[in-house]
Amino acid sequence: MDSRRNLLPRLLAGLEVGILGGLAILVWFFVLSYWNFREPWALLNLFSASLRNSGTWVYGFASSTWTGMAAHLFVCGSLGIFIGWVLPRPTAGTKVSLSGLAFGVIVSLLVYEFVWRKYVPSLGEYVAPAAGIVVHLIFGMCLAQFPRFYLELGEPEAEPAGPYPIPLPPAGEDQAAKPPESTEGE
Repeated sequence: MDSRRNLLPRLLAGLEVGILGGLAILVWFFVLSYWNFREPWALLNLFSASLRNSGTWVYGFASSTWTGMAAHLFVCGSLGIFIGWVLPRPTAGTKVSLSGLAFGVIVSLLVYEFVWRKYVPSLGEYVAPAAGIVVHLIFGMCLAQFPRFYLELGEPEAEPAGPYPIPLPPAGEDQAAKPPESTEGE
C-alpha cells in the first residue's frame, strides 16, 4: 500500500507534464499549419483523417478536428504517465530532470517513428524534418519539468505504523456515557 501511495503522485505529475507537452506541441502545430496551409488546425485534421480511415480531410475546423486533438493529447498524456512511472522520485532540491529531457526526446522520436508514421504516412509531406525535431525538443523540455510538478504536489503523508489508538471521551462525557444503575434489588 505504501508503494502505491508513493507511485500515485508520480503518475499524476507525469500526466500533468505529458498534457503540458501535448498542449505546447499543439501550439507548435498551429503555427506550422498556419504557416503552411493558412488554417491552424490542418495537421490535427490530418491526424484525424488517418485515424478514422477517411480518405479525405478538410483544411477548415470540423468535428474531426476534435478527434485529432484527443488522439494527440491521449498519446502525450500516456507518455507522461510512463515517465512518471519510470523516473525515480525526485529529491527536494531538483527542479529540472536531464534524464526527463533525454527520455522525452527519445520516446517522442520513437512514437513518431513507430506510431504516427504508421498511422499517418503522409505526415512527412506536411512537416519538415527540422520542424519535427522542434516538436521532440518541446516535448522533452516539458517532460524535464517532472520534478517541479511532483514537488508541487507535496509528499504523501505517512500513515502511523502499528495499532491505531482509540480516542478516549473527554472527562465530562464519561459519566453521561455510563448505563444507568440497576434498581432490581429494591
